[in-house]
Amino acid sequence: MQQQEILLAGGKTNLGSIVRVGDTVRRPLNHNSTFVHKFLQYLENINFDASPRFLGIDEQGREIISYIEGDVPSNVGYYSDEQLVAAAKLIRCFHDATQGCPLTNNEEIICHNDLSPCNFVFIDDMPTSIIDFEMAAPGTRMFDLAYAAWLWLDIGNEEISAEDQKRRLLIFTKAYGVSNTDILIKTMTQRQQLLVEEAIRRQKPCMEKWAKSALQWTKREFSHLISTPNSQYTIPHS
Repeated sequence: MQQQEILLAGGKTNLGSIVRVGDTVRRPLNHNSTFVHKFLQYLENINFDASPRFLGIDEQGREIISYIEGDVPSNVGYYSDEQLVAAAKLIRCFHDATQGCPLTNNEEIICHNDLSPCNFVFIDDMPTSIIDFEMAAPGTRMFDLAYAAWLWLDIGNEEISAEDQKRRLLIFTKAYGVSNTDILIKTMTQRQQLLVEEAIRRQKPCMEKWAKSALQWTKREFSHLISTPNSQYTIPHS
């Protein structure tokens, strides 16, 4: 008897084509699928338990990924200090797990590249797992972390005061283990600019407007936090 397919939300490129079948998720293959499958197998081999497992390809040519029970947010929002700490610590564990992966190609780590709250599974209102690895690729901790901070704090949301965002940013970076925010803020503006350019290229005016607004807010409210022009960041051993 064929199991029912339940449509799932999520994914930047596969929206509307990701389904749950029993305890698995089925999604179309893309140009990055082979890398992602190898990476998920690596995470399984090292017993990193906060990510799905790659289970194979089904008869329709879709990848089969294990389904992780829990709640997945449909959008960014205002997350509590406790949730920010849990997310940052989970991201740190993920990054530490990828350091030394044979797939890094001499880069620092494997980046998820879309560490939005919408790609985390929550249990009892706390983030416990990371999903949707379709954009994973070699990169740096700061490139991944800066984007995560932007989305988890909802940087650019005018309803959240600059003072509160500065406080929350320090909570997030401290939980991850970054002692200063100079490089993170610089990298955040770079990632915001990249998303503006991507939105223009893909003709996504709403995305372009949102990313431009976040970029302007970050430059206006956080520029004074960048104290050292050529500062470097260090990640202490966990």
